Amino acid sequence: MVLAGKLDSENTAPIDLSVIVAVYNEDPRNLVALLDRLASVISPTGTTYEVVFVNDGSRPPTSNALRQIAAEYDGVKLIELSRNFGQQAAITCGLDHSEGQVVVNIDSDLQDPPELIVDMLQKWKEGYDVVYAQRSTRRDRFLKRFTAYLFYRLLGAVSSVEIPWDTGDFRLMDRKVVLALASLPEKTRFLRGMIPWLGFKQCGISIDRGAREMGESTYTIKKLISLALDGLLALSIAPLYFISVAGGVIIGLSVLSLVVALAAGSFMSATLQSQLVIVSCIALFSGVQIFCTGVVAAYMAKVLDETRARPTYIVGNRLGQGFESGSRSKVATVSGRQMEKAEFAAGHR
Repeated sequence: MVLAGKLDSENTAPIDLSVIVAVYNEDPRNLVALLDRLASVISPTGTTYEVVFVNDGSRPPTSNALRQIAAEYDGVKLIELSRNFGQQAAITCGLDHSEGQVVVNIDSDLQDPPELIVDMLQKWKEGYDVVYAQRSTRRDRFLKRFTAYLFYRLLGAVSSVEIPWDTGDFRLMDRKVVLALASLPEKTRFLRGMIPWLGFKQCGISIDRGAREMGESTYTIKKLISLALDGLLALSIAPLYFISVAGGVIIGLSVLSLVVALAAGSFMSATLQSQLVIVSCIALFSGVQIFCTGVVAAYMAKVLDETRARPTYIVGNRLGQGFESGSRSKVATVSGRQMEKAEFAAGHR
């Protein structure tokens, strides 16, 4: 089967657009529906494009469906990771394997409308290097909506980078942005913060994010908390400063409690008074020490991850007619990331 607006196996002309889809245990029906909607949206524009699926350690039903799609559809690349590395690593893998002059990342669940890609391309033609989808409304469960709302505002308050509120990973990037992103050395990737940090000319497009039509979300509370911590630790040193603030506040409270305990000496026995003072002071200062150690340990854990220099992801297989039809995509291993860095550096000497 052939994608409309697809790659011709004999065509060596540059690809206009790469669409990256990170997949983890997605309903196979959504994957086929996504390809159909991409074709109906992109084909009328005359844009040549490829679809880069990254299988992030999915179970057999999803993995088998992806392999069938890769075998039947021209212009499709399938990268199978050796295990589940997480959404941000899977998106990074897709970026490393993309060839388009512009790259769009989109979720596989169809909650983000593929039809917006046309508007994103128009903004790119107007001179914007990054075009992100900004959610005006979203039809998710209340807990997910509330935590997302709180997360972006908390991160915006403490981050050293201005991160647009209510944005996900659905965005368009120019090739030079993709190369600049590949040049960043972090192994723990929080793309929603790293891309704004790069600079370039960026703008948002407001969308009404729909509800999931088929299947169940695989983004658990644990993964959301992990993503939030990655973003906070990667983009803010506020928790480190908070140690001093918390220490000062607790010292002040301990002094105040001592004053109160001494002033209330006439209302209690001397033994009880002294015990109360000692116990409260020990508890307060022990809490301060444990809290401060925990904050420092969180940052040290991230430093340890970076100094280990392990790859962001490991590729198990590369499949699909997108690879077989003369693709020039780079090998997405550590060496592949280094090649991207070298190209970016060479282009900016």
